[in-house]
Amino acid sequence: MADQTIQYQTGFAPVIAPYAEGLLGAAQAASSQPYQSYQDWAKKYGLSGDQVAAFNPLQQQSFAQAQGLGGAGANYSQTALQGLQGLSGQTFGQQQAQQYMSPYVQSVIEMQQRDAQRQADVAGTQQQAQATQAGAFGGSRDAIMRAERDRNLALQKGDIQATGLQNAYNSAQQQFNADQAKGLQGYSLLGQQGQAALGLQNQLGGMQQQQAQNLINVGQQNYAAEQNYPYKQMGFMSDIIRGAPLTQTGSSVYNAAPSALNTAAGMLTAGAGALGAYNQYTNPTKQAKGGAIKSKKPQGGLPQLLINSMG
Repeated sequence: MADQTIQYQTGFAPVIAPYAEGLLGAAQAASSQPYQSYQDWAKKYGLSGDQVAAFNPLQQQSFAQAQGLGGAGANYSQTALQGLQGLSGQTFGQQQAQQYMSPYVQSVIEMQQRDAQRQADVAGTQQQAQATQAGAFGGSRDAIMRAERDRNLALQKGDIQATGLQNAYNSAQQQFNADQAKGLQGYSLLGQQGQAALGLQNQLGGMQQQQAQNLINVGQQNYAAEQNYPYKQMGFMSDIIRGAPLTQTGSSVYNAAPSALNTAAGMLTAGAGALGAYNQYTNPTKQAKGGAIKSKKPQGGLPQLLINSMG
C-alpha cells in the first residue's frame, strides 16, 4: 500500500505577493535607517536646532532689573513693618497735644481777654456816669453793679481761656490723626512696594528655573528616544509582518508500494548474505606464529548465528 505525506507551506497569495514583498522591503529599508536627532536634522537645513525657546531681550531686561533691586524688596517690607508697629503704639495725649498745639494760642487768648476787658471798662464808665447823674454814685447800688460787672468780666475771660485751649486741643488732635493716617498710608504703600519687588523677583526666578527644567526635560526625552529607537524599529517591522495577509497551501506526496519482483530479489539477497555468514562462522581460521590455530566450533547452528549477528 502506498504512503501519503501532506506538506504545508505558508506565504503570500499570488495576487498580492508582489505588493506584500514590496511593503516588507520598504519597511526593512525604513527600519534600517540610523537614528537622526532633531539637532542633526535642523543643522542639515540651516536651523538653530534649539528645542526650547530662549528668553527674549525684554525678558532678559526684566531679569537684569529685578536682579538690580537686590534686597530692596526686603528692606522696604522691613521698614514698613517697623513704621506700622511704631504708629500702632501711639495715642494722643498731653505730650502730643503740646507738640501739635499752636505756640501762639495763648497770645490769641490774651488778646481776646484784653478786648473783653476793654469792653467791660467802657460799660463801667457808662454805668458810673449814669449813677452820678442819678446821685447814686458811691452808694450800695453802685457797689453791687460794679461787683456784678467784675464777676461777669472774670467769667468771660475764663470762658475765653477755656474755649481757646479746647479749640487748640481739638485742632492738635485732628492734626495728629491726619498725620497718623498719612503714616499708615505711606508705610502700607512702602510695604506693598516691597512685596511687589519680592514677588517680581520670585516670579522671574521661577521663569528661569522653569527654563532650566525645560532644558533638562528635553535632554532626557532625547536620550530616551535614542535608547528606544532600536526597539521602536523592531516593533514597527513586527507590526508590518503581523499585518501582512498570509495564506497556507498544502500538497500530498505519495510513495509507491514495492512490486513482487523487487520483494523476491530482496529476499534472495538477504538469504545469500546469511549463508555466507554461516559458512564463515562454522569454518574460521586464525593466523598466528607457529601455524594455524583451529578455533572451537560453536554450538547451536544457524539460529545461534542469527542471534549473535543481531547482538
